[in-house]
Amino acid sequence: MHRIRRAAQLTHSDWRYLATASVELLAARVRLSTVPPETIMRELQDRSPPLQREHLSHSVAIDVERVSWAITLAAHYVPWRSDCLIQVMAADRWLCRNGVCTDFHLGVAKDANGGLKAHAWLRYGDVTVTGGRYDEFAPLIEPPAN
Repeated sequence: MHRIRRAAQLTHSDWRYLATASVELLAARVRLSTVPPETIMRELQDRSPPLQREHLSHSVAIDVERVSWAITLAAHYVPWRSDCLIQVMAADRWLCRNGVCTDFHLGVAKDANGGLKAHAWLRYGDVTVTGGRYDEFAPLIEPPAN
């Protein structure tokens, strides 16, 4: 009942963000299964400056924190696996399309059995767009220092 009440409180704009997030998560899932991982990693690390806003004919103002919220929420409900890398790919594509250049991070940590676990996250300035808590992970890939 609680979920139904919360869903009823969402605005038309919230539902648009969630729909776009679901489409982006699906596109990322398909891309991950059809494109070599090294190509995806290279693309996520390429931080070419985004196109100028006036050159983006289909662009609208985008709220990075709402993109973060929508990707995170939609990832819990879509019927396919949408772990951290899928969320990074989805948010990065969505934001880049709107002229927002993000920073991709990939880190590793030891799991409870002594094995390695990896985690990907995306940042925009001080905002963690995807990836939640990442402080336990030692960085393998980080954006170059400015």
